[in-house]
Amino acid sequence: MEKTWRLTKQLFTSLSFCVVFFCSWQVMAQNSMYRFQLLDGATGKPIHRGIITYEDTLGNFVKFTKIDSSISKDEVPNKVLKLSINSINYHTYSDVIHFPVRETQYFFMKKDTAYQLTEVIVRPKNYNYLPDTVSIKVKDLRLSTDKKIEDLLRRFPGVKVEESGRMTYRNKPVETVLLDGDNLMESNYTMATKNINIDEIEEIEAYDHFSENSIVAGLGSSQSVALNLKFARNFSYTQFGEANMAVVEDQLNGYSIKSNSIINTKYVKTFALLTTNNVGDNQSSINYLDYRDMSRMYENLPSFPLNYGGSFPNEGKLKLNRNKQLNVNVNNIFKIHRKLTLKLFTTYLNDEFSNQNANHTEIKLPGYSFITSDVYDFHTLPKKWGQSVNLKYQPNGYVIMEGKYYLNRGEIQYVTNQTINTELGFESNQKSLIKDYYVETLSTIKTGENSAFQLLIQNLASQNEVDLRMAYQNPLNLKINQNLLHQYQENKSTGKWIKVWIPRILIAETSYENFRLTQSLLRVQKEASRFEEERSTVRQEFKGNLDGWVYRMSVENARIKVCNNNLSGSFQRFNFDAAINSKLFKQSFSIDYSRRINPTYRNYYLNDTLYIDSRNQRIDSIQIGFPVVEKWNFNLSNYFLSKVHYELSYSVNHSEGDFFNNNLVSNLFSLQKNQWLQIQSSQQLLQGELAFYSKELGITFKTKGAYSIYKFANLINDGILRNNLSTNQSLTLSVKSGYIKAFNFYQAFTIEQSDFQNQFTDFKNTLYRNEMQLYFVKNRVNSFLQLNSYQFYSGGPFLHFLGMGFDLKSKNSQLTYSINLHNLLDVRERNFYVINDYSRSEFKNNLVGRMISLGILFSL
Repeated sequence: MEKTWRLTKQLFTSLSFCVVFFCSWQVMAQNSMYRFQLLDGATGKPIHRGIITYEDTLGNFVKFTKIDSSISKDEVPNKVLKLSINSINYHTYSDVIHFPVRETQYFFMKKDTAYQLTEVIVRPKNYNYLPDTVSIKVKDLRLSTDKKIEDLLRRFPGVKVEESGRMTYRNKPVETVLLDGDNLMESNYTMATKNINIDEIEEIEAYDHFSENSIVAGLGSSQSVALNLKFARNFSYTQFGEANMAVVEDQLNGYSIKSNSIINTKYVKTFALLTTNNVGDNQSSINYLDYRDMSRMYENLPSFPLNYGGSFPNEGKLKLNRNKQLNVNVNNIFKIHRKLTLKLFTTYLNDEFSNQNANHTEIKLPGYSFITSDVYDFHTLPKKWGQSVNLKYQPNGYVIMEGKYYLNRGEIQYVTNQTINTELGFESNQKSLIKDYYVETLSTIKTGENSAFQLLIQNLASQNEVDLRMAYQNPLNLKINQNLLHQYQENKSTGKWIKVWIPRILIAETSYENFRLTQSLLRVQKEASRFEEERSTVRQEFKGNLDGWVYRMSVENARIKVCNNNLSGSFQRFNFDAAINSKLFKQSFSIDYSRRINPTYRNYYLNDTLYIDSRNQRIDSIQIGFPVVEKWNFNLSNYFLSKVHYELSYSVNHSEGDFFNNNLVSNLFSLQKNQWLQIQSSQQLLQGELAFYSKELGITFKTKGAYSIYKFANLINDGILRNNLSTNQSLTLSVKSGYIKAFNFYQAFTIEQSDFQNQFTDFKNTLYRNEMQLYFVKNRVNSFLQLNSYQFYSGGPFLHFLGMGFDLKSKNSQLTYSINLHNLLDVRERNFYVINDYSRSEFKNNLVGRMISLGILFSL
């Protein structure tokens, strides 16, 4: 099997490079060089910044090019193309040209005086980002099966959508999703991508070097990325809704209701969302693994002391839970004055879900092995309420003042009923109350034509009260009650000076940060565990675009003082980051390198005893140093070729730790696991993707492979040092039709092999996954058929999931009637394996059975 995989990887790599360079040579032979220059229509002076976009005669996106010099050269296909030129403060210029064109063409741009005032130039928000904008029409991406905006975004060049709905663009995390140029979502943008009616969106734009701050955007120093959804029509109010009733597992007790309202006026924008369902769909933007959102205000906050479980890891058509969820979001933007903008965001979530799991674990130790088993029900009730106020004041073009206030309140209750080794009963009731207060002020001052200064002050106060009650039944008859109070206080002040030495070529940022935090864990009748840190950091960063070579490098000098439960120390550490990307022979490549302190080191500060569940206990997790993580990443792709696309990436992570943690894991508290991270660990990941589009057949063929290897060492029961090796390799072959009028299909087959071994364990597993989708469109009728098949572990049974659906649109397209059938084969159980350095566990999850739903969708 190993030889087969090795041969497959070699063939895959060789085939990738051969096809890529052959197709690159073919494309170069069909293209010509196009020269043009942008000129001010009033003065005749050259315009140095802008973007030119090409479309074919059918309106399909072909390519885009940044304009960053007086005379631009561009390689374009030899055919009839429509080009559109945009530049800051100028009207859009459009023309249809038959290529090739031998002579240099001159375009005279008309000034957009509507955005110029006597004292300050107010640029329309969309124009702030034009030099780094990719724009594609929805009709050029959409398939008949697309239901949500995120379905479209999975095919947007450079965008990757995670299972949670979070996205990356050009390997950088998406900061937010704008609605017609306004940031109405902040970091919770999955509300938009999961819930806005896809028919309302005409065009999607991707921004690199994105910033809402017009001073920073004008300097071009931002490294953030964002997406913009442009509505298909001008409106002041739109309403989209959906209501479904379902028969779930032979009972008429399923429902799903969604209502989405958008107000879009000159001075007010509102996004209101109400969703409720009990069929296993998470319509909220909440990450259940951490409960708090992904915003930077929580970047230093450690993980919860307790692991609550409970999530929505639904894969394909496998729903792992029934839930009762109510989610309400109301986001508002009020443009009180042309100089003053107010944002008010409110969110509320009430959820309840439960399931039953079974676990069978084989534990292997030096000279000692045993087997444990569990059957347990869990019931989780999370609640969250959040309120935020953002105020932005820009009196002129030289000063911007912003203030933010966040208030988050959360509550989680987690109830379990468990049977251990078929003889010992166990019950637990965990309740956590969370309060977060966050205040931020940001002042930006333009200190010159090419420089600015920013002062950022942040304060975060967090409190988590945990009430844990546990009871062992016969034969132990033991009760354990714990009341914990986790408090966290953070203050941070950052001053940053931005200087553009050479426009677009050399931009420098110099910053100084003072950071102080205090956190404690108090347990009743025990001395509080306390951790304090004070850190001052000087950072210097350089970045720019040198003739198409985009680079970035930074150096930090951090002086850190810590006091960990009366153990004090002072440290000095250097952090380093560097990145470069460009296009070479029509291929895009990027290289990233970083060596930094691992930001998760504070998770190990506690010096206390904390029970987790019936088998686990964390004790004496003492921080004695700072782990360092070194990362390399290389990416090579050809996003600019139409028929053949490939992407190769290789990354290496290497960590060196100076801390250890101890865990007690046993059948009844008898196994001691010491994970000693002073030993180096490393991880390597190789990924490749090759896709070919046949215009004649209207079909895309794609091959995707990955190979990873992870090495680490630890001790268990003070035994022999274990050198652990974990490898994983996968290969996916897929084919899908594209844009066929009446019929589309998608077929994908995946094989994944895992291997874990050390001196005492050698476990191998092979997973097979097959997915087939058929779609039919006829006039106002859409229908689909989907079959998913899985074998989650070697020798296990194949599970098959069959689903289908029908949609019928009314003549005016405002109403759509639907019927959906889920899990028609009524599969109720899923088994899978989890392996680690000392055990192998088999888990069984109960799945949601057969479900049939009737629904109606409306749009006003």
